[in-house]
Amino acid sequence: MEALFQSSSILMKVNTLQGKKMVESGLQSGDLSLSQSWSSCLPPPADLEIVQQKVATVQQELEDFKKEALKAIHYLEDAFCEMNGILVQQEEQAARVKQRLREEEDRGIVRNKVLTFLLPREKQLREHCQRLEKMLLRRGWDAPAPIRKSQAD
Repeated sequence: MEALFQSSSILMKVNTLQGKKMVESGLQSGDLSLSQSWSSCLPPPADLEIVQQKVATVQQELEDFKKEALKAIHYLEDAFCEMNGILVQQEEQAARVKQRLREEEDRGIVRNKVLTFLLPREKQLREHCQRLEKMLLRRGWDAPAPIRKSQAD
């Protein structure tokens, strides 16, 4: 089974079974040098240089991509923070509006209670005033002249 290993930014295919046999035989013989079969796996120096240039180009593109991605992430973080701040302001404003509505509702309730109390009393007072006027008229007295407001008022 072959496995891919990365060694200083160059991917290499390694035949683990063959490598294991080489290591075992090298350990038994005391010779740890690479066999001739390994040198055939390496590409020619010109091809190796082209591969290294391509790897360097890809690494540079990767670095550029990382920089652009980080810029985008920072931009998104800033936008998120700004939106979060605006959301907090909107929530605070909504809470103030709700509080004012509650206060107005409370005032409305108080007004309704006062009106509920005063309207029947006003009706009673009107009726009582009409009875008094009728009583005065029956006795023959003229109805009192309407009260005039003074110029100072």
